[in-house]
This record gives sequence, structure tokens and C-alpha cells, in this order.
Amino acid sequence: MKNNPFLTVFLLVCIEVLLIKYLDYIDFRMRMGEGLPLAIACFSIPGISLFLTLFIGESKYKKGFKYFTFFIIGISILAFIALSYLAALGRAYQH
Repeated sequence: MKNNPFLTVFLLVCIEVLLIKYLDYIDFRMRMGEGLPLAIACFSIPGISLFLTLFIGESKYKKGFKYFTFFIIGISILAFIALSYLAALGRAYQH
């Protein structure tokens, strides 16, 4: 399990989910743009994954993690589009 980037990304996803739940629980409001917290939530893990891909030395996980990173980026783009659409739809129904 030493130097396994898959475990690193999995643990980062768990930490991010717990942080989002905690911030929602304490009703934390940011004074940034409306889409910025959603973008940070969707693209922080793929950003870290890209960073790990660039700086992983020669490892038996390098090729698999590269494909995993592309998969995570694709999923995060789709999630961002879907969540942005649902948020806009929710704001439209509030008015």
C-alpha cells in the first residue's frame, strides 16, 4: 500500500465529502461567486490527481493512475455540468 496513488485519491475524496457535509451542517456561507464553491468541490480532487500524475516517479501504478486521472476528470466535468444545471433549475423555480 506504500506509494499507492489510488488510496491517496480515495482518501482525499472521503475527506472532501466529510468537509462538504460539515460545512453544510454548520450553514457556512461563502461570499464568493455562486458557482465558485461548486467548481472547487468538483475540481479539487481531479486537480490533485493531475498533480500526483505529474510527479509520480517510476511506479507500477503510473499507467493505471494516468487512466484513472482521465476518468476522474471526465466524471468531474459531467458532475459539474449536471449540478450547475440542477442549481439553475432550482433557482428558476424559486422565483
